[in-house]
Amino acid sequence: MIYYTGKSGQLGWELTKRFKSLDLESIGFSRAEWDLTDLDSVEKILKDSPKILVHCGAYTAVDKAESDSENVYKINSLSVKKISEECLKRKIHLIYISTDFVFDANSGTIGDTIRFWKPDSTLSPKGIYGLSKAEGEKWIRKIFADSKQANIVRTSWVYSSYGNNFPKTILKLLQDPKRTELRVIEDQLGRPTWAGRLADFIIFLIYEILKGRGYPEILHFSNSGIASWYDFAIAIRDISHSFSLIENLKPISPIPTESYPTAAPRPRYSILDLNETRKFLAPFRIGKKI
Repeated sequence: MIYYTGKSGQLGWELTKRFKSLDLESIGFSRAEWDLTDLDSVEKILKDSPKILVHCGAYTAVDKAESDSENVYKINSLSVKKISEECLKRKIHLIYISTDFVFDANSGTIGDTIRFWKPDSTLSPKGIYGLSKAEGEKWIRKIFADSKQANIVRTSWVYSSYGNNFPKTILKLLQDPKRTELRVIEDQLGRPTWAGRLADFIIFLIYEILKGRGYPEILHFSNSGIASWYDFAIAIRDISHSFSLIENLKPISPIPTESYPTAAPRPRYSILDLNETRKFLAPFRIGKKI
């Protein structure tokens, strides 16, 4: 039996579709079905000891987090600690979904060279969301220190056809007749990740775990392309136009981060290094590029 949290999120939605089509018995939990702020619920929900728990659920409203730190830490840190302790006790393998926000919002270059964040790079987050996710990672590494019973999967810039995300926002703005031009940040770089591809990787990892194969504790996974939000917006516009989702190629202007202030800092360079992950993914990568 596989359990997974965050069923109503982008990744959870993609996992649900895949579990239904595969021979994997699973139970997904939405926020209403498993309140992660209720620490006493952890033992009750995990009492039947599933083989694997994929923990996608998190407080992900990055800007709202700045004014809601108590709930953020309860969900992204304290509940992770409790879940980890219960998984260790019950021999449940934990797959924890983490984020590029665990790295410094303003670091990432050495001169003109882009630094790729490695799995063992020092965590240095800025902002409540990033700090809380980093703390969740630290609990997992501490609690599972003497076992190979957990994997942390960091990803970035997740999008899908479901939920709220950057491509859907851009498409909506492009379709708005009142909008004659879009202005999009060009000095933040990362790797956009389709939630469906991330779900495929999680399914692959589940099968490998069930076969008894071990993988590094921390894995980075995203699609291979590197882009700025501006680059991403241009691609969304051009593809949308090619599929007749929009009538005109509205102009999109690049702007610096400072021109679009937000409550929480965003990583300027959140490009995850995929090389370590690729070493272990030959069966998964056949015919599929990451």
